Amino acid sequence: MSIRFIDVSFSYAKKPVFSRLNLEIPENKWIAITGDCGTGKSTLAKMIAGILKPDSGRIEFPQVPSVEYPNFGYLFQNPEDQFVHFFIEREIAFNLENRNYPIEMMMRKVHENLEKIGLFDRRKDSPNRLSGGEKQRLALAGMMISEPKYLILDEPSSYLDILAQNDLIQSITTLHANGVEIFWITQNEREKALSEFCIEVSDGDARCFPTKGSYS
Repeated sequence: MSIRFIDVSFSYAKKPVFSRLNLEIPENKWIAITGDCGTGKSTLAKMIAGILKPDSGRIEFPQVPSVEYPNFGYLFQNPEDQFVHFFIEREIAFNLENRNYPIEMMMRKVHENLEKIGLFDRRKDSPNRLSGGEKQRLALAGMMISEPKYLILDEPSSYLDILAQNDLIQSITTLHANGVEIFWITQNEREKALSEFCIEVSDGDARCFPTKGSYS
C-alpha cells in the first residue's frame, strides 16, 4: 500500500516547482524528505498534507475515498507560527474546540496531554514564556490530541539545543511506534538516519528509496 502522486504539477506564480510528478510513498513508515534549499521539499510536504493543491494531477491515499482527506498534523519549523491562543491550556484545546467536543471530554483530554508533556502546572501561562523545546512539545501535543494518522515535521529541530532535539526525537519515535506515519523534512544527517525511507527532491522531481532506518 502506498501514497501515490499521479502526474502532479504545481507552480508558484507560474514558476513551475513540479511538472507531471509520479511518485509512490510506502505507508506506515518513517520518511525523511531531503534536498537542497529551494527544491520544493516543503511544497511536496504541503501537497501531501492537503495544505496546497496540485495545479493538475492527483494524490491518492490507501483506503481513502476521493471525496475525503486523511487526518494530518503539520509541525512547522518555528512552533510560534502555529500558536493561536494566549494560554497553554487553550492552545491544546484548539483542535478539539474546532471539532465541537463536549466540554468535559475536551478538558479531560487536554489535562491528560498537558500531564504527558510536563506542562500541566503551567497551563494558565502564555506559550511565549516557554523555552524552545517546550514550545515544540506544546505544538506537537496540540496536533496529536486530534489523533492524526500522518505527521509532517518541517525542520522542527532548527531552533533547538541538543537536549531539546533528543526530547523531540524520543517523542516522534514513540508516536511512530504507535502507528503514526512520519514525514520529516530535514538536512540533518542524524535525523535522516532515523528514517526507513527517503524522498529526495531535486530539479522539479522526487524519488523515494529505502534507507538504513536506524541510528546509534
